[in-house]
Amino acid sequence: MPSYEKNKSSGLWSVRFRETCAEDGNTINKRLSGFKTKKEAQYGYEDYIKERERTLAAITAPTPSPDSMLFDELLEHYLKFTQKRVKESSYLDIRAKINNSLLPYFTGKKMSEITAKSISDWIEGLDRSYSSKKWIFCTLASIYKYGVKYFEVTNTILKVDRPRNVEQPKEMQVWTPEEFKHFAEHVTNPVYHLYFTFLYVTGCRRGEGLAITWNDIMISSKKNATVKISKSITNKTTSGTYAVTTPKNKGSIRTIAVPPMLLTQLLAHKEAQREEYADAWTPELFVFGGTRPLPTSTTDHTFKAAIKKAGVKEIRIHDLRHSCASLLISKGVSIVAVSRQLGHTNIEQTLNTYSHVMPDDTDLIRKALSTIF
Repeated sequence: MPSYEKNKSSGLWSVRFRETCAEDGNTINKRLSGFKTKKEAQYGYEDYIKERERTLAAITAPTPSPDSMLFDELLEHYLKFTQKRVKESSYLDIRAKINNSLLPYFTGKKMSEITAKSISDWIEGLDRSYSSKKWIFCTLASIYKYGVKYFEVTNTILKVDRPRNVEQPKEMQVWTPEEFKHFAEHVTNPVYHLYFTFLYVTGCRRGEGLAITWNDIMISSKKNATVKISKSITNKTTSGTYAVTTPKNKGSIRTIAVPPMLLTQLLAHKEAQREEYADAWTPELFVFGGTRPLPTSTTDHTFKAAIKKAGVKEIRIHDLRHSCASLLISKGVSIVAVSRQLGHTNIEQTLNTYSHVMPDDTDLIRKALSTIF
């Protein structure tokens, strides 16, 4: 029981009591002092006891298992971590895909409740393409890897088999030069006409083409010019407007040749833009747009409308890039040169994408081997 006493010289109150040490179990004397009244001393003693009980409870309470963490909580930490390490457009794309694919199944579940069997059954039961299932699996693997490193959760994904590709390979959609010419005849706006031509002839990604300014075009003569590809346009931003960003990867930064036919069209467009902007013209203007790049929504609409009018097979704008690569390979351009033109990270990427359109060189091999003897 506590005992209270008043100091005769100072007039202050103190409280004495005994308590048991949590470390060794021995009983020791404790004294709290400096209170103006006995009531304050009583309150002080009660506060001390409550705080001690909370401290002891925290010490003796069992440490929660990392696997008791909710998937939502781990995902929140993972997204904050990822946001600092990738481009804004990439982060927004990852977050949107996760919201659409992972959250509907994993929301509200503890990590301990998510078993390898439940993950495997869920992925196999999805009515999605192989590439979509593969992305889901790889994203889950990244989340678990992060959780293991920073929160020591159990790496359940290691027990899950990767999705298998049982789909029939899809034929790549490309346009022949005749098909593109027929399509282009139905694009009435000259700027969009030139933009689609540029993508078909150079094999650039659509965002790379939109980001080009006149400063990026180096003209040595009326027949020789190159274009520096060092940036891209994205509409995936938190602000909702376009942003100039870096290309897809380091290999995407490149310089490509411009054929004379395309250079002639670019020079004519440059003169038309100069007349439109007059004294406000500057080489920092976007080639395909002006002060702003062409809007992607209008670009998509124009592309689809011209396809419908021309009656050619329907492809995506990105397939203009595939069309260029296929055309170059069919003309005998080396796969190394095609890889550089497209800005691939390595030649394996080009081979994996376009090996099916490469010509059959059986006769050439037979003739080359016959010369040995």
